[in-house]
Amino acid sequence: MADRDIYELFTAALDVTNRSLEKNRESGFFKALVAAADKFLDGHKAGVAIYAEDPEKPFDYFTIRYLNEKFEILSRGKSEHDTEWKVSRDYLESVADNPQEYIDNPAKLDFDWLKHRLPDAASKLFDKAS
Repeated sequence: MADRDIYELFTAALDVTNRSLEKNRESGFFKALVAAADKFLDGHKAGVAIYAEDPEKPFDYFTIRYLNEKFEILSRGKSEHDTEWKVSRDYLESVADNPQEYIDNPAKLDFDWLKHRLPDAASKLFDKAS
């Protein structure tokens, strides 16, 4: 599956993430988590490094933004913004290939990288989700 275009894979994984956020916006613990993201992350831009095996050896980069309750890709390539999310190709493939699993179970999504962007009370919600 290494021949799959990484842009398409990353776009698909972000789409699943956004669909999960939308579906679970009013559900249980996720409601408070999404509310915190909406309050503290709206407009936030982050660099993303994608790797195959070693997080210290990324092979592609994107810049994303959280705006209006969803993530969007701003650009491809090394970002002027700090790299906040190091994500494996395997994770992206899993999300893209099994969308319903991640939409129905948002705790399976990788949100750990966002924890340091939220106040302590909100970041603790991520620990409960894991």
